[in-house]
Amino acid sequence: MLQINKIGQLAIVFAFFAFTMSMSSCSNQVISGSGGYSDVALNRNSSEYDIKRLKEVEVVGNSFWGIPYMKNKESKNKSGFIFRFNGVTLFRTPSFLPVVTLLASTVGAGMVLEPVFGYKKEIIRDSYGQRVELLKPNLHWAIASVLSLPLTGALNNQIYSNIAVSNAMHEMNYQLVKQNPEIDVFSNPKYSISNQQGFWKTEANVKANVLGSRIRTERVVVPKP
Repeated sequence: MLQINKIGQLAIVFAFFAFTMSMSSCSNQVISGSGGYSDVALNRNSSEYDIKRLKEVEVVGNSFWGIPYMKNKESKNKSGFIFRFNGVTLFRTPSFLPVVTLLASTVGAGMVLEPVFGYKKEIIRDSYGQRVELLKPNLHWAIASVLSLPLTGALNNQIYSNIAVSNAMHEMNYQLVKQNPEIDVFSNPKYSISNQQGFWKTEANVKANVLGSRIRTERVVVPKP
């Protein structure tokens, strides 16, 4: 009867993880839109600035087990944004947050699974030579944690389902500034975002078309003092 209870507990644990993963595996989200506003208003006369449609910027962001990574790391440790999109977060999510939740959930899963596999009796002698009976787990919680890592990693991927998008948007802002150093104001973004979420990995693709304005400083008349 005890063995049946252990098997039942183990089945419940894995059924919970399987149900959670089935809710998120292989999902795809596509967002498109236009609009937003610049932090600098174009309140000058049209003869005082040039406006042009900038070259499209495309960035790919990835995450594995909810932990983000990018092939292009130029914007690492840089912050800020040049304009705001409607309903889209641009800030980069720190990598340590998903790492902490992954470690916590993995250790927690290991401690839950340890008693499921039962304990065995072991006789040792103490410092006085007396026989002492100890109960040792058949599967140590550390080993159980390692075994549960693929499932907790998948769960972490669900918790941080949009982390690849936020990091890709952050990189896109940096690339716009880097590729267009002569532009003073970025405005009127048109964008599309594809967020493909798998069992362990998420990939986000961000494309943006933006108007760029260069103020003609050479035509500005400086008043005499």
